[in-house]
Amino acid sequence: MKQYTKAKALLESLKTIPDYRVDIGKIQYPLAEVLFMVIFALLKGNTKFKEIFGWMVYNKENPILKDIFEKD
Repeated sequence: MKQYTKAKALLESLKTIPDYRVDIGKIQYPLAEVLFMVIFALLKGNTKFKEIFGWMVYNKENPILKDIFEKD
């Protein structure tokens, strides 16, 4: 049974957004993953950049997100 199919579908949709960031060689996180995390931070009520960043750092090692992003 596939878990998190809707979340993974959202991530796949976000992957279609072109990434226009500069210094591609220095970028550590794919744009789709960043956008995914921002969406969920906003849903949790974090509306300021500092709050969003804090939520992202706090959840960086979240096993559910790691499974969705297919990270080890």
